[in-house]
Parts: sequence; structure tokens; C-alpha cells
Amino acid sequence: MKSFEFLQQYWEQIGKLLTYIQYCAGQDVQTPVCRDFWLGSVYVAVGIGLLIAFIIGKRILREQLEFRRNQKKLQARQLLEEQEAREREQARRNAEVVPAVDVSQQELAASIKQAMLKARAQEATLPARDRAGKKTDAAPGRELSAIMMTDIVGYSGSMERDEQRAYRMLLEHNNIVRAAVVKFRGREVKTIGDAFFVVFRSAADAVDCAISIQRSFMESNANKENADRIMIRVGIHLGEVMVTANDVFGDGVNIAARIEPLAEPGGICLSGEVYSVVRKKIEYKFEQLEGVKLKNIAIAPDIYRVVLT
Repeated sequence: MKSFEFLQQYWEQIGKLLTYIQYCAGQDVQTPVCRDFWLGSVYVAVGIGLLIAFIIGKRILREQLEFRRNQKKLQARQLLEEQEAREREQARRNAEVVPAVDVSQQELAASIKQAMLKARAQEATLPARDRAGKKTDAAPGRELSAIMMTDIVGYSGSMERDEQRAYRMLLEHNNIVRAAVVKFRGREVKTIGDAFFVVFRSAADAVDCAISIQRSFMESNANKENADRIMIRVGIHLGEVMVTANDVFGDGVNIAARIEPLAEPGGICLSGEVYSVVRKKIEYKFEQLEGVKLKNIAIAPDIYRVVLT
């Protein structure tokens, strides 16, 4: 009933409007009634125009804001993809390729020993960067980091028995470790021979990386002869370290280096500091090692091993 009354009133107003238009169309504009009518019509038209302009402008503004948000999301995604591409490219560059030519064992051994001696020499002379024409590092900053150390079991003996085979095993080892380090957001500080020194901002990332590495070697070793299998030990510690652009120093590094030999071949050992952080975040079980002493470490942390099987 109310809708009917509203429509009736609406049509009455339309009728009056048409009557005014018909009347004023044949009258002088200066006639008071017609002048007020035409002025009112102009005001209404202007108001409607402004309302339409406001609605359109609001819609355009909303679309522009949405476009800018999508553009920023796209730029952020592109930056992330570029960063991942750079990391993959860096990992690819770091991963050495097995020589395609058949070199003699003597030549291969000489090149390996030269590379290892060069790495040790660079480590020993690291504070004196000016000798190489480079600036010395700025004052090191301090960070709480998870330090991971790895080492191939029996690598020196393998090198003595068959240098070329040991070198190929080393390249495969480096590829697997570097891929996991990139995946779990680690920073490769250095390698010395068959040993990796890596730091992480997260203890959970460090442990996940170590587990991923050991799982990868388990799969890789499944169909290999014993002489070709790669077994490594991993030690992880969480502590404050001094960080420069080129290296990481501190007591935490020494502790991680002492923990690594305690791991079984294919195993992972953690300090109590790492265990307290990851024990509820990792699905694997842990076992504490009793009666463990760390050489030259006055206050040794508790040591745990990750039960992988």
C-alpha cells in the first residue's frame, strides 16, 4: 500500500514538472515563476552532474589504488624471484663441475692440493686484507647465529687410495650441501677442503638443513658401493658470534667445530642451546650424549644427537 502511495506521489510530481515545462516553454524567461523554475532546474542538473562526477571519481580512485597495490605486489614478487634466481645462479657457480677431460691422477691431485693450500693460506692471512689490495673489514658486528660445521668421514684416506674418485665424490658432496644451504637460507662462510662452515639466523633452519643433507646422502648412497658412498658428520651450535663481510669468529664457532666430530657417520649432533630451541619444532627424537668433554672449552654445553632412523 505504501509503495502504491509513493508511486502515486512520484507521478504527481512528474506531472507538475511537465506542466511547468510546458507553461514556461512559451513564456518569457524573466517571468518570476519561470525564472525560478529554470534556475531550480539548472541547480538540480548541476547537483546531479556533481554527484555523477563524485561517483565516477571515487570509482576511478579506488581502481587506481587497487592498481598500485597490485603493482607493488607484482614488484615484490619480481624482486623475490630475482633474488631466488641470483641465489640459484650463485649456487650453480659455486658448484664445481667434474672435468670432462681425462686428466692424470698426478695432475688432478696437484690441482686439488694447490686449491686446498690456497684456501688455508687465505684463511691464515684473512686479517691482513691490505696485502691483496683490499680494504680491511670494518669493526665486526655481533649476532646470535646457528653455526653448522660439516666434514666428510674418511676423506683423507679416500684421497690417498684414489684421488680422482675422491675428487668426484667431493664435487657431488659440495653440490648436495650447497643446494640445502640455499634452500634453508644459510650463509656459506667458507669451505676448507671437504669441510663446510655455514651460519643461519634460525636454529630450526640449521637443523632442517642438516637433516635434509643427511637424507639426501642416504638416498644418494642407497645404490652405491661402499667405496663410493659419502658419509658426513654435522655439528650445530647456537651462540653469539662476531660477523664481518668475509668471515665469522667467536667462541660459538669453536664450540660448533668441537661438536661436529662427536656425530656418528651420517649423524647430527647439537648443543643444548640448539636443542632447547628446536626440540618442539622438529619431528625427530633426540638423545643426550653422556660424559662428553669438548677440548679447550671450559664450560661445555650439553650435547644431543638427532635420531634419524
